[in-house]
Amino acid sequence: MEQYTAQSFWVSKKKGIIENEVLKKNLEDKEVIIKTLYSGISYGTEKIVFDSQVPSNQYEFMRAPHQEGSFKSRVKYGYLNVGEVIHGPKELMKKLVYTMYPHQSKYIIHSSFVTVIPNSIPPKRALLTANMETAINAMWDSNPSIGDKVYVIGAGIVGLLMAYVLSKTFGIEVTVVDKDMSKRNLCKRLDINFSGDLNSIKNPDIIYECSGDVSALNSLVNYVTLDTKVCIVSWYGKQISKIRMGENCFSRRLNIIFSQVGNIPSYKLRKFDNLKRRSLALSMLNDDTLDLLIDKKEIKLEDLPNFFKKDYTKGLCKVVRY
Repeated sequence: MEQYTAQSFWVSKKKGIIENEVLKKNLEDKEVIIKTLYSGISYGTEKIVFDSQVPSNQYEFMRAPHQEGSFKSRVKYGYLNVGEVIHGPKELMKKLVYTMYPHQSKYIIHSSFVTVIPNSIPPKRALLTANMETAINAMWDSNPSIGDKVYVIGAGIVGLLMAYVLSKTFGIEVTVVDKDMSKRNLCKRLDINFSGDLNSIKNPDIIYECSGDVSALNSLVNYVTLDTKVCIVSWYGKQISKIRMGENCFSRRLNIIFSQVGNIPSYKLRKFDNLKRRSLALSMLNDDTLDLLIDKKEIKLEDLPNFFKKDYTKGLCKVVRY
């Protein structure tokens, strides 16, 4: 077998490095080699990793599926990867596949971790898969139902996908709330209600916190009514959230739900594992309007070290082209 050399992105103490590595020549049974076409940046989580803001007691829990290294030293991190199988079983050869591999130009992975992308899904749109899984998990965790009035706080990629899934559920009224008024047009094109002001929240059944703002929860307490659910989809890393629990939290029987995509709710485990949920997420991307969530301005692998030194405020899926 041909010897392959790959380039990969590593992070260590707020510094990004592109490294060369040689892939092993002898594959184990059912392993494949994939040539990456695109990887995607899940900015909120990856920025926390880049800035060394992962709490030490969450090192193991927050490991990406194919992460190498450690958060406390140097780490290869990421989980949005679309590529072509260039070596492996005949039935997978030249197939376009989605995996949760970090930013790397070529890599070896067991075929059981590979999901073939349906022909109806463009490769770059498939990069939304993991974020769609986050939205699916939040739906399972919060159980919205017909007649519910729901609000999604934050029009980033997760918030927009969350609102998109909710808007496709019959009988649910959904509004996205974001102070960035430039998101109004994007929501309009997705046929989703938009507001730039938290004061628009009236009589909510469920509020989904997707802003990544650690202070958001304390603000949202002012808008809840009896038995409102607040589903936290953001992850805050080491940041500390302060909340006035003595006020509306008790008197209005506030339900706070912490949704995290790493675990599937127990009542769904009879039918779903991570790979089945991933296939479901991919199938839910069969809508051309979702291409609006892909940043058209792509970057290259060698641009990643500088990319994470600045804030990315556009709120779309940033694509790394190989």
